[in-house]
Amino acid sequence: MGWIRVIAGVVAAAGIVSCSVLPRGRAVAESDFGGANAPYYHHAEGIKACAIDNDTVRGFEEFRMAIEADTAYAPAYYHMAEILMRQRKPERAVWYSERANRLDSANMTYRNQLGRVLVMAGRYDEAMGIYTDLMRDDSNNPLNYTLLAALYDYKEQPFTAISILDTAEMRLGRMEELTAYKRELLIRLKLYDKALEEAKGMVNDYPYDDDNYRVLGDIYAAMGSDSLALANYKEALRLDSADLGTLSSLADFYYRKNNAADYFTTLKRIFDSDGWPLSNKLDLLGKLTSDVTFYGRHYFSISSLVASLVARYPDNYQVVDAYATHIARGGEMGQALQIYKSYMSLHPDRREVYDNVIGIESYLGHPDSVAFYSEMALGYFPGNVDILMLKGYAEVSLEDYEGALASLKEAYKAAASDSVRSMVAGMSGDVYHEMGRHKQAFRQYDRAIRLNPNNAGVLNNYAYYLCEEDEALECALEMSHKANAIEPNNSTFLDTEGWILYKLGRYEEAREIMQRAVSFDASNSEVLLFHYGEILYALGDEFMAEVYWKRAMSRGYDAEVVEQRLEMLNNKK
Repeated sequence: MGWIRVIAGVVAAAGIVSCSVLPRGRAVAESDFGGANAPYYHHAEGIKACAIDNDTVRGFEEFRMAIEADTAYAPAYYHMAEILMRQRKPERAVWYSERANRLDSANMTYRNQLGRVLVMAGRYDEAMGIYTDLMRDDSNNPLNYTLLAALYDYKEQPFTAISILDTAEMRLGRMEELTAYKRELLIRLKLYDKALEEAKGMVNDYPYDDDNYRVLGDIYAAMGSDSLALANYKEALRLDSADLGTLSSLADFYYRKNNAADYFTTLKRIFDSDGWPLSNKLDLLGKLTSDVTFYGRHYFSISSLVASLVARYPDNYQVVDAYATHIARGGEMGQALQIYKSYMSLHPDRREVYDNVIGIESYLGHPDSVAFYSEMALGYFPGNVDILMLKGYAEVSLEDYEGALASLKEAYKAAASDSVRSMVAGMSGDVYHEMGRHKQAFRQYDRAIRLNPNNAGVLNNYAYYLCEEDEALECALEMSHKANAIEPNNSTFLDTEGWILYKLGRYEEAREIMQRAVSFDASNSEVLLFHYGEILYALGDEFMAEVYWKRAMSRGYDAEVVEQRLEMLNNKK
């Protein structure tokens, strides 16, 4: 369990504001609040505020007024410390708790609070002193032994922690929580024989408690005694076949042994259980799918877990998303799309499902469907910038340029920041360029850069299109160089800079840049390959120029243009 979890768990469990604790003395009537009775009255009001109204602010003020009436009134300090602990203000709480202890040093409740608040404040050495005293003066409280052991564990003195837990066992008898912590310490120290002795003692004392057999199995597993570990896990499951703790331990055992078949069989039992929270199942599924090699090797076994989730939680979007993602990773994009669409028909106001439908339709190259579902989504989420931009992209693919400009204009108005407006303006510039309206395109690019001078995509596109028009090449080079500084190793951006340098006649620099572009290009861009061929030809390397021109043509570059280049080379031979 570890010292941190021991302390955090016990302190949290004990850290409830004890506003139900009344001070000793006679009952207080509401009208009897003056003079010597004032602290009692305000104390009672503070308790009511906390316990009945859950108003710790008013409660704190009432306790403060009790102290104002009697500065030696210890219960008020105690309750104020409890409120501050609840508010996660331990440093402030320490002062009030220490005051309560000075005023009533024999009160074990006050002393126990001081120990807890010192732990919360990270003042562990002082807390150890408090719990050492409490172990002596309040020897029947197991909490004192647990926390003192945990503090010694934190101070890297595990043997002292074990000794304290042994003392607790002698005084109080065998207690499950203390024994479990002691057992963990022994296992951590690899003192398996002693841990085994403790676990066997629990089995002897409570032979019908399945958890004791699971613990015994865990120890044997840590020792490498596989057959004994399995025997105890099976005995635990005989007593309770659905115990999730045992099933989890058994699954971990099979995983460590690379026994995939039994591992997934055991996981299936866990996934079929309603006792394990869905969030835990989804977290585990995420871990299983994060390792690409493991995921690929066990795709069909993981499918059974996903199917179990869908059967039990058919209307949960996270489950549906996990199912569709799993299907898509198996190469069934169309089926994944149908899963999302089916969910969309039942929950048309769920934003995430539109993102997935539009994303898959875009991946499949269906711009008409992207436009259709974007329009549908805007019916539920009007003015959504992301959806409007997706719609604009689809309309460009459909060559509906006016429609795209209208969508982007709406997106620009709805954008909440200059960085988003810059993106939209840049997209609008691209649309105008597609339409051949270069002046409007350049105006949009200027606007985008004013809004965000570091918009690398716009800087690159603006520079490239200026280069294609043979306009303002020095300015284009400056923008391209800046884009590459913002996003280094981007092959498209490097191609732009190299091509501008070529247009400026700076061939050696162009070759150096283009060599980097080619090395980073994962798509074998036909344009980039053709540009490199042009640069090599300009440098007199006709053989390699021919190689890259032919590569460009094989990747889909204009065959007529390449044939002209090759014919030119043949005529020179």
